Amino acid sequence: MVIQPEQETVIREYVKKQPLASVKLPGVELKIGTNVKYRYTVIDNRTVVVDPDTRSVVKVIE
Repeated sequence: MVIQPEQETVIREYVKKQPLASVKLPGVELKIGTNVKYRYTVIDNRTVVVDPDTRSVVKVIE
C-alpha cells in the first residue's frame, strides 16, 4: 500500500478532526511493517496509518 502525498494531506486533516490520545507501546519499534491492531492511531505523538488487512504500519506521519 502506497500513500500518495494528497492522501497524506487528507489523513492529516481527518486526524485533526478525529483526535486520538497518544499511546505508548513499550518494547515496540515504530516503523513501517510493525503490526498494530488499529486502522490508524497516534503513537508517541506520531500518526500511524495501518493496512486493515495485514495490520501492518504503512505510513508514519511525523
